[in-house]
Amino acid sequence: MTDELTAILATARELYGRVVYTHKTHEKEREIWSGKVCWMNRVNIILTGITTVLAVISASLQPMWTMVSTALSAAATVCFAIWPSNFDPAGKEARHRVAAKELLWLREQILLLITHCQSPGAPAEQLQRRLEMITQELTTAYKFVPDTSPEAYGMAENALKSGHFTFSDEEIDAFLPTELRKTKLLPDGPHNS
Repeated sequence: MTDELTAILATARELYGRVVYTHKTHEKEREIWSGKVCWMNRVNIILTGITTVLAVISASLQPMWTMVSTALSAAATVCFAIWPSNFDPAGKEARHRVAAKELLWLREQILLLITHCQSPGAPAEQLQRRLEMITQELTTAYKFVPDTSPEAYGMAENALKSGHFTFSDEEIDAFLPTELRKTKLLPDGPHNS
């Protein structure tokens, strides 16, 4: 491998590592916001249910405490329904989903570039142009992705260090047709590498 190819490969590997972490962080941030959206929807349903029950009791029994309770519950329900609109949790979840998908696509492009760098007779000039194009696309993506939280980064780091997105040969072989497997079964049963 030439010095030029070595430099391209080193840069591509560095970018790949960064994109893996950034992609996983956006996935975890999306999970955080998804949990918040789910929690808010449940609270909203509970508050609406309580208000409805109190309204039925108030209409049928008509004591003053049920009317006051219904009014307070209705006010709490309206306030809770308005509150999320101030910080748009569903929108944040959607933006992180889009960012993660864009970063996953770029991650795959960098992986292909790394593969091409290791091919015999790889044209360094072409690979350099491809690296520059991917870097420009990545820079553009980074300009528009939403910010993430330290909590999401910590979750991503834990997931990646525990082997998320890494596969053993056996796991990959299980998804492939026999002809494409790295390890093939011999007639008597044991694996042949």
